[in-house]
Amino acid sequence: MALSPEEFVKRLDAISESDGVPYGRAHLLFDEEQKHQEAVLQYKGYLALSDAFKCFFLETVELVNTVCRPKVTAPLSEFYAIFVPRLAHSFQSLCGAERVAICGYPYHAYTLLRNTFDNLVLTSAALQKVTDFYSIEGVVPGKPLDVAAVKKLRKDTEFEVRRKMTGGDSGLTQEAREELAKWDALFDFEVHGARLSLAAAQGWMKGLDPLPVLPRFEEMQFAMFLNRYCEVGWMVHRLTPSLQPPGVPLPDAWMDKWRVVDDSFEMTVNSLTLQLGKKIGAAIVELVKAKFPFNEQSAFPL
Repeated sequence: MALSPEEFVKRLDAISESDGVPYGRAHLLFDEEQKHQEAVLQYKGYLALSDAFKCFFLETVELVNTVCRPKVTAPLSEFYAIFVPRLAHSFQSLCGAERVAICGYPYHAYTLLRNTFDNLVLTSAALQKVTDFYSIEGVVPGKPLDVAAVKKLRKDTEFEVRRKMTGGDSGLTQEAREELAKWDALFDFEVHGARLSLAAAQGWMKGLDPLPVLPRFEEMQFAMFLNRYCEVGWMVHRLTPSLQPPGVPLPDAWMDKWRVVDDSFEMTVNSLTLQLGKKIGAAIVELVKAKFPFNEQSAFPL
């Protein structure tokens, strides 16, 4: 049966009224999402760091467009045009995940960070010539497209990069590798099967609590997202200076800001170990300093 746009909407309106309010039950979600957002306001340090990081990244993009690009006289590497969108996508992914978490869905947001982390590790590896951007995409220049070969090369590249960046050939300490393996396994636990999310329904399964459909602020859940967000965000920040074209650095004031944000990320990440005794903080610090060895003077290296 074909319906006009007006009829399509009218029919849905008719079945969705609750106590005289159009789509009234949906407001149950909206109200709880608002309460969750208000609860998050207590994390003043995290919010300040997150927003400072966003401001810095956006300023960097603006400066690259207005200050750097007009001074570029020689053609940039073809890999620069691949790197920049990859980094921008990681930044947008962090922003999107954070909005999901703040609105009341921290475990859903947490899963979004896994793919961002994987992409950042591959990107950092390419900048350091551990691999190259073609291999990351499964492409061999000059060869015809073969879907099966592309898939295999991508998987092989990811495996090789993981081994050299976080695995047995990474040069990281044994303790750090073990902590990162646990960190990675916990991502898998939620990404594949939503096992952390399903644990939240235990009260309902026992007949003690209502089914957890509406958002409800849980400190442990949001803290898990918050910690992973800061860790992955620090990796994005470490790659940001590579937006500088070779020989065309950004202003000194920009470099000062980079150092402040970088130091703030390190303090936040390391606090898990220094204040709470959780080894993962020190492991992430070791990973970032060893495998994201960039600073405010790091121009695009390829």
